[in-house]
Amino acid sequence: MKRISILLLLPILATIASLAQEVYHNNLYYYQRTSLFEKLPIDSDDIIFLGNSITDNCEWHELFGNPNIKNRGIGSDVSMGVYERLAPIVEGKPAKIFLMIGINDVSHDLSTDSIVGNIARIVRKIRHDSPTTQLYIQSMLPTNDSFGQYRKIVGKAPQIIEINQRLKQLAQAEQCTYIDLYSHLTAPGSTDLNPTYTNDGLHLMGDAYLVWREVLLPYLK
Repeated sequence: MKRISILLLLPILATIASLAQEVYHNNLYYYQRTSLFEKLPIDSDDIIFLGNSITDNCEWHELFGNPNIKNRGIGSDVSMGVYERLAPIVEGKPAKIFLMIGINDVSHDLSTDSIVGNIARIVRKIRHDSPTTQLYIQSMLPTNDSFGQYRKIVGKAPQIIEINQRLKQLAQAEQCTYIDLYSHLTAPGSTDLNPTYTNDGLHLMGDAYLVWREVLLPYLK
């Protein structure tokens, strides 16, 4: 009987393992980028932008005209993926870290508690391993379902809003700075990502990064 039960469980366990792998990083790009980041030095003058494709897609040092800004975004990354690759970043004791992560976790149907809990782990590791680093938790951004490109995030606006509320509380509890980007990128009178700022409902066009820049300028002076 026990043998039959175990055999029945095997496909379920395999499915869980497969899903776990997908939730972390299911393509070679993650490993290509992390292997590069492990070789590139970070020092105490550097400002790190850390996140997923929304971060990865911007030329931050050009946007701000600052060669000390370094991009550590990886497309498709999730909260635990960021946690797993923190070591080369915190070892350099950077001056500032701007963190944004979570939308891919939402697309994998992780709960709000799980996502915020993972981000809390990231925050606490940074605070512990690099206490002189100024840490900024950036809100998750709005999305726009009307483009129909990313079905896994359709209808997830309420969860994104809830996560942002929890991230603000986390920042207060951990004595770091919360930055609201969400409200700056929504369409007027809406919770949707302004369609002028995107061409797929998730990722950003150039004008959106200019808005982002204006929001962050006071924190970079």
